[in-house]
Amino acid sequence: MSLDPSTIGRYKVLGTLGAGAMGTVYLAEDPLLKRPLAIKTVREGTGDAEVLLRFRREAEISARLNHPNAITVFDVGEEPHLGPYLVMEYVEGDCLSELISQGHLTQDVTVQLLLQAGDALNAVHGLGILHRDIKPENFMVTRDGRLKLMDFGIARGDQGRLTTTTAFLGTPAYAAPEVLNGAKASEASDRWSFTLTAFEMLTGRLPFVADSVGAVLYRIVHEEPLLAGNLPPETQAVFRKALDKDPLRRYNDLRSFLAELIESLPLDLELKQNSLAQLEAHSAVSPRSTLRVDLPAPSMGEAHGSRELWFWAAGVLALALGVWALFFRADTSRILSIDSRPSGAEVYLDGTPLGRTPLRQVVVKGKAESLRLEKPDFVPLVVGLGKEDRDLSFRLQPAPYEVSVKTEPAGAEAFLDGQPQGKTPLMLEVPGEGAHQVRLVLEGHQPWLSTLERHRALPEPIRLTKLHGKRPPGPESKFKKFIKGIFQKGE
Repeated sequence: MSLDPSTIGRYKVLGTLGAGAMGTVYLAEDPLLKRPLAIKTVREGTGDAEVLLRFRREAEISARLNHPNAITVFDVGEEPHLGPYLVMEYVEGDCLSELISQGHLTQDVTVQLLLQAGDALNAVHGLGILHRDIKPENFMVTRDGRLKLMDFGIARGDQGRLTTTTAFLGTPAYAAPEVLNGAKASEASDRWSFTLTAFEMLTGRLPFVADSVGAVLYRIVHEEPLLAGNLPPETQAVFRKALDKDPLRRYNDLRSFLAELIESLPLDLELKQNSLAQLEAHSAVSPRSTLRVDLPAPSMGEAHGSRELWFWAAGVLALALGVWALFFRADTSRILSIDSRPSGAEVYLDGTPLGRTPLRQVVVKGKAESLRLEKPDFVPLVVGLGKEDRDLSFRLQPAPYEVSVKTEPAGAEAFLDGQPQGKTPLMLEVPGEGAHQVRLVLEGHQPWLSTLERHRALPEPIRLTKLHGKRPPGPESKFKKFIKGIFQKGE
């Protein structure tokens, strides 16, 4: 039996388009306008208030943008028992990341898609908005070749401090080195992510790859990109400049980057000219961009001695900067692994939800004060974070629980693990750890004994069985019998 809703708000749900760790996207229909829609929802426990705020921001940005190469958001709301939802334009096509993985992109097609993507991002920047999560997964391509930029949920106002492999602000593999080092996102960091997307479209891979997220981040910050050998040297030079660690050495705008990229590719001459003309006609530099000076590379014709001296000085400077970054800027970005016993605990970093344990790759930027772990039936755990903390594992303590004890007749003496607790009716507070027993004693009735379990209620009421016939000897009669025996022996 399907658990999908039949309606969301006033919209009729037709099916599921996709589902992931954060939520589900449904295919729906507007019953009034009779048009197909996509409705994005989030899974339970992801922080409805924060998600609803992001959804509203995405709707506002989409309304302001109103661009043919950007997804249109029509509505945002919150549904009881479902949570926040976002109603947006349904694009019948493929995600750009799928086209890349399937190897369906030629250089000609890539250039046409990049021109549309650049036009969309320029429009975003022209409104004073930063997208902050440019990557192939956030572009859709229709059947007729139109490209659509989407997902403005973390655009503009967020001051993102962390990212994870499941749930994050931004995507580590596409993040600019200055952002990973704690700097604020900028148009330059959006263009860095755009450049990585362009490289992936042309080569099928990223220029910074490794076996773990941590190693990828290190290479982005400290190492040169690995450029594919099948790209012409001129194209590699374009990417090398666009992926410079220093934002001031990169291209000043998308138009300049795309123009040199198109010029460097071995395209049909007519296609190249048409693409450049289209770029010149439609690209718009953000009015807030400032003039930047690109520092020229050393000339290959310089004197051999001067070049050696320059390289030697540059090497010493690079080594000194590397040592300084290692020892004095280590707290700008680090990776945490967080686990708990038992697993499945909700983790909050300085109040920001990260997800549930185990969390293997949590990239933290800036200062982090404390972690809080919460899991039903366990005591919340709050721990301070030190700069040296990396791999963290915690054991959660079971929380005490209460058991209602009512008897018929009332007034039975209750003992918890042999300790008197009072007379029924009463509420027993049971320690969370270990096994525990409750014993009920009432004069003239058989004692009642049971092992307690969390979430298992006792019978209500507990009917005590009345004793019939001669009353069994109690402690006092046993004492009298003992004394009587002593006297009988003396006789």
